[in-house]
Amino acid sequence: MTIREVEQEIKKLRKQLEEYNQLYFLFNEPKVSDTEYDLLLKRLAELENTYPQFKIDSTPTESIGSDLTPGAKVIKHKERMYSLENAYSLEEVRSSLFRIARLLEIESAELPIYLELKIDGFSINLFYDKGTLQYATTRGDGFEGEDVTENIKQIKSIPTTIPHQAPIEIRGEIFLPISEFLRINEERAAKGEKSFANPRNAAAGTIKVKNSQIVAERNLDGFFYSIGYAEERPFKSQQEISEFLTKSGFKTNLYNKLANSFEEIEHFCNEWEDKRSTLEYEIDGIVLKVNDLADQDRLGFTDKSPRWAIAYKFKAEEKSTNLLSVEFSVGRTGAVTPVAILEPVYIAGTTVSRSTLHNEDEIDRLDLHHNDRVVIVKSGDIIPKILRTLPEFRSPEAEKVVFPNHCPVCQTPLSKEEDGVIQYCNNINCPAQIQKRIEHFASRKAMDIEGLGEALIAKLLEYNIIEKIEDLYNLDYDKIQELENQGEKSIANLKSAIEKSKERAWDRILYALGIRFVGDKTAKSIAEHYPTYELIKTATIEDLLEIEDVGERIAESVYSFFQNEESIHTLEALKDKGLKLEYESGVKSDLLKGFSFLLTGTLANYTRTEAQQLIEEKGGRVTSSVSKKLNYLIVGENPGSKYDKAKTIDSIKIIDETEFAKLLEEGVEA
Repeated sequence: MTIREVEQEIKKLRKQLEEYNQLYFLFNEPKVSDTEYDLLLKRLAELENTYPQFKIDSTPTESIGSDLTPGAKVIKHKERMYSLENAYSLEEVRSSLFRIARLLEIESAELPIYLELKIDGFSINLFYDKGTLQYATTRGDGFEGEDVTENIKQIKSIPTTIPHQAPIEIRGEIFLPISEFLRINEERAAKGEKSFANPRNAAAGTIKVKNSQIVAERNLDGFFYSIGYAEERPFKSQQEISEFLTKSGFKTNLYNKLANSFEEIEHFCNEWEDKRSTLEYEIDGIVLKVNDLADQDRLGFTDKSPRWAIAYKFKAEEKSTNLLSVEFSVGRTGAVTPVAILEPVYIAGTTVSRSTLHNEDEIDRLDLHHNDRVVIVKSGDIIPKILRTLPEFRSPEAEKVVFPNHCPVCQTPLSKEEDGVIQYCNNINCPAQIQKRIEHFASRKAMDIEGLGEALIAKLLEYNIIEKIEDLYNLDYDKIQELENQGEKSIANLKSAIEKSKERAWDRILYALGIRFVGDKTAKSIAEHYPTYELIKTATIEDLLEIEDVGERIAESVYSFFQNEESIHTLEALKDKGLKLEYESGVKSDLLKGFSFLLTGTLANYTRTEAQQLIEEKGGRVTSSVSKKLNYLIVGENPGSKYDKAKTIDSIKIIDETEFAKLLEEGVEA
């Protein structure tokens, strides 16, 4: 290789690794396996060692990935958090232990090693002082972590008080039990939402959500295994740390053990590689640590890893099976998803007979043909994935799997967003979507039809009492009473709720229609800009892009919706039933007209809803994010990351509740 080729390869590797780090740590979307990642990292390290003139300070070979979200509140670790070196064979493990023993100037047979199951979760750092949890942070970039204290408090197995009174950092791994992962994905699928790829992604995504209630509902758990900073250290070995954590109320893994020979290490690694699928949580390897803490101190650290520990990574389990067929399912949002139906095969503890193919691009990537022999993998992923096809087993007559041009249920032509990968059916009355669409239509933030729940909607559809959304306004209540065997009062309440829904504002109707990517706040912005149905149905994509909070994806979705004949038919029918397809502004004055506001933290004298209503009544507009277009940030107690971000933008005026009350009375100065 020429010097120029070396430099180009180093730059290419560095860019690849930085991209993979960002996808894994920040977006929880790993693009390559750990093995592939480490091979690239080793290649970069070899080139940098041979050609040090091309090495830079921020090289991925000497830094760990970062999970820090831009604008989030961060807290500096009292002691740095490192990442582990990986080994992919027991021979690599043996070599590493020999190296460690040599550095300690002892025989490897004299080196007690503490073995821990490597939890495939999300690293966490807890700081306690005077026996009370002060804060919790993610690993971040190793030097500082993202503040996730309120969310960590929702995890029942993590103590908020401990007997140890001196300042101490406790470290461990947050994980999502497999049963919870499967439950959450079932619920997300029922709502037409994207499934989590694996428990690790779900745990990482959950720990950073803004709504702590979501964290509580997802039942995260955690295992703890190490100490960072400690003013007092009542332990002298890794095993004693584990015992200390257990006595202090932390959950530790019962299967961790001390090994005194390589034979014991080898047996433990092989045993748990075979038994990992029997656990209620995901493990992806074994962590080996020098047991004696004095030896750990002597060995120290490299730029990114401790010299006294190594992670043995399990091999990905792969099996081949036959593709029986490909089904195309339609979700609530109209997204058409291909699913491979497989000859059942047992892998990683479960029998697999189906695998999502995600989208048309994935089918093309696999070059998938009917009746193909395929290789599936289930390493770290509960959801099985087709890794590749085996063309050598393919019949010469086999035809390629082709993504349909029309909805497989209602035959409406499918559409794809520009630069998108998902095909959609835009028929609002598609039978595959109608159950979830009506549930959404009747939900609290939409038309708020109390008494019209999932079970009743299912029966109304099953017995052909309704077929479309507009049929809700022409119900046969006698038939419903027979179906439900309910009293007259319940039926009267349902009838009253449906009649009352006719009074809902135009923005609520827009949201209730379930237009892709249009939430309740976006629906309000659109309704303010296009206050009647007649105006919006003639709007172009360019027109829609003029609305604040509406980007290209939303504009394309809204435009497609109002170009669809079924959508227009539904709206005309709703209008005939007495719904008001026009926007009635609640503005009572123009004191705040032309100014945008955002709230963060808890206000003493107003709920969030009350404050928003007062702003809108005075002609102001409430936004959902911090940007240069924002005029005022109203700050209450315990403000979030929006406060930190707003401080970096000079044009935003940051005011407290007293100043907010004054604005409501006197308006904004010119």
